[in-house]
Amino acid sequence: MTLDEETITGLEREFAVFVRQDRAALGRLGREVHPDLKVAAYRLLAHLAERGPRRPTELACHVGVTAPTISRQLQHLEELGLIERVGAPDDGRAYLVQLTEAGRRRVEEVGVARRRRLDRLLGSWADAEIRAFAELLAKFNGSAATPPPRRCGGDG
Repeated sequence: MTLDEETITGLEREFAVFVRQDRAALGRLGREVHPDLKVAAYRLLAHLAERGPRRPTELACHVGVTAPTISRQLQHLEELGLIERVGAPDDGRAYLVQLTEAGRRRVEEVGVARRRRLDRLLGSWADAEIRAFAELLAKFNGSAATPPPRRCGGDG
């Protein structure tokens, strides 16, 4: 299927607006977790909340940064008291990163605020429209998912 250029241009424009608005909202909500928290750091916290303790290398792969960059981000989050290091059960030389209780509580608070925001944004939509939007967005995200540009894995 080939779409006309006007449709593609309109879709691209709306996508850019969506990404900008979501990034700005995420930045505001992330600052509710901690005033010094950056958007990228909030994504790490949300990933840890969803997936549980992870090796730093896996987190670096998830957000697409290098080992030194993830190390600095994790150090900052640790200094804020939002994450902690624990030994990896399968390798005494490695460690995992997990949320502290304060980190978990803050991420949940932001999650509640995000859901309230979505509820406000979609408040005038019919239930069927919301379900269709969610299904189409999931379909799009599934087709947009590609393997990472570099091989991820290893010790952290």
